[in-house]
Amino acid sequence: MELNELKESWQLLNEQLQKNEIVNRKVVKLLIGKRMLTARDRLIRANWVAILTLGVILLIVPLAAVRVTIRPEMFWLIYTLLPAVMLYSLWSIHFVSKLDLASCTLVEICRWVLRYKRLLRIELWCTPFLALGTFGAVFLIHHHYRSVQMMVFDGLMLLVAIVVSCLAYVYVDKRSVKEIEQGLEELHEFEEL
Repeated sequence: MELNELKESWQLLNEQLQKNEIVNRKVVKLLIGKRMLTARDRLIRANWVAILTLGVILLIVPLAAVRVTIRPEMFWLIYTLLPAVMLYSLWSIHFVSKLDLASCTLVEICRWVLRYKRLLRIELWCTPFLALGTFGAVFLIHHHYRSVQMMVFDGLMLLVAIVVSCLAYVYVDKRSVKEIEQGLEELHEFEEL
């Protein structure tokens, strides 16, 4: 009699362990997915910050023109380049938003990560040339080479832009992609168990 009771209690305990394992697996997948979505949302927020910053610059330029002489070439440069960068940021938000863990398979997420890493590599190569070209144009259009004070100011502006861009790349883009890749690896390992 005791042996049958022991078997029954053992079976009940085994069933509870299986149920707990299923719940634990779901919780772990949910936590991994949440960390990946947090990284994705960080990328989206960074692009929105870039759009808002560029929008503020577009609003400040006409106000600055009241107090400072801004050549017409600068207006053409600013009002073609900055909206183009804003459109690119909007496209980037659209691309990053496509990472939907609920509807994407692991293969689709892996493809998305590879495409985004390729996009970041292209940005990493194009951005310095674009920034140097823009600063060079400002330097030449406004004849800043005639004044040491303006050359120092331009140099400091370029340095600030480089530092902010590098920090944004390291702490937002690279970190977010790394977290998404880690989550992808963990989900892949989890599926194999």
